[in-house]
Amino acid sequence: MSTEKPLNEDIHYLHGQIDALTALLLAVAGSTMDKHHFREAGLSRLQSVETALLHEAVPESRLIGIEHMRKWLSEVTS
Repeated sequence: MSTEKPLNEDIHYLHGQIDALTALLLAVAGSTMDKHHFREAGLSRLQSVETALLHEAVPESRLIGIEHMRKWLSEVTS
């Protein structure tokens, strides 16, 4: 039996997946809308997700993740 962690438990794999999804997301956004529209639409959707999660019992780290994504969105669209 292998003692290696499954890929979905390997933090480096997960970061690689996040980096790849980020690149793909920016490619799609860049080809379909301008930065301002992307920022406004993204911020609106992040707010909706955050509001929904505030009505559930979720770990604080999930809300922190949304806040970090909000900061990232502002940085890449400035």
